[in-house]
Amino acid sequence: MRLRPFFSYYGSKWRLSPRYDEPLYNTIIEPFAGSACYALQWHWKDVWLVDKSEHVCSVWDYLIRVSEKEIRKLPLLKPGEAVPTSLPEEARTLIGFWVTKGGTQPRRSMTNGPNRGHWSATIRERIASQLHYIRHWQIKEGCYSDLSDQVATWFIDPPYQVGGSHYTERDIDFEHLAGFCKERRGQVIVCENGDADWLPFKPFASTKGLRKNSSEVVWTQHNKRR
Repeated sequence: MRLRPFFSYYGSKWRLSPRYDEPLYNTIIEPFAGSACYALQWHWKDVWLVDKSEHVCSVWDYLIRVSEKEIRKLPLLKPGEAVPTSLPEEARTLIGFWVTKGGTQPRRSMTNGPNRGHWSATIRERIASQLHYIRHWQIKEGCYSDLSDQVATWFIDPPYQVGGSHYTERDIDFEHLAGFCKERRGQVIVCENGDADWLPFKPFASTKGLRKNSSEVVWTQHNKRR
């Protein structure tokens, strides 16, 4: 069973995640975690999430340890209504990601119009019912370059080289990242869009996004050295 997203985030791989290669190792590492939609597909694995975004890390840390009861008590909002300041900051961040579609920053009130969010009783209950599946996950705030090499399935989905301007943490040395990817032990899956040239990517899929359609590409490697 694959889990549904715990929060809405720009660049999510939810629709594409079933099409990527299955993990060959028990450990899955996502150095650009976001909403971790690849890991949701294989949630029973040993999942390590890393991200430079303070908001992304705080909401994952909250989800890993929060009780189902606390999630079920979170308030619902009407369009235009602000997220209550009386809530813990991590809870406000979780709701803030849901009150608009596919953002990179949590909003402080429920949006209206075409990008109206999906925070609802259904979403709230879905999150609560899935929490027990991710209690063993780990989250760390930091840069991909801080990670030591190990044999694992590495799912690497960075802000895109072209078209990644919506991300707050998008200052990436792609030449360095390419070397990092090639040096990983185990299985490596790297996502990008069709304009990227920092690895020899191959066509993968065409997707319909919130803002425009895109051509997705992928680079994979299986390095068995130990």
